[in-house]
Amino acid sequence: MSFNYNQVTLVGRLVREPEHKTVLENLSRLKFTMAVNRPKKKDQEEADVDFIPVVLFGAPASIGDRILKKGSPVLIWGRLQIRTYEKENEKMWHTEVVADNFQILERLPEKNAAVSELKSDVVPV
Repeated sequence: MSFNYNQVTLVGRLVREPEHKTVLENLSRLKFTMAVNRPKKKDQEEADVDFIPVVLFGAPASIGDRILKKGSPVLIWGRLQIRTYEKENEKMWHTEVVADNFQILERLPEKNAAVSELKSDVVPV
């Protein structure tokens, strides 16, 4: 029996400003890192934090570029991607979440120009 299921759902905060890049004429990419807390163990004073690289493509990336900022609380869902490459004869690993979409977890101020633009940019999930 074979199972092929790769689904990731994370809630966390952006640790720095997202990096937006236009890859092709009509395709954009948004990269950011999320801080996600791990459950605190009984003998620990503070919870551990994982810093997880995330990448969005297409319409969600364009929208995220307008509304996501450092410190934004966000829910993302997508898949885990692991790539390997050779660097100076050493095998390197790069793990990231390729997000299908996201949801910001706080109210955006109505004065924000991006909010009014988003009303016309509904992204189907």
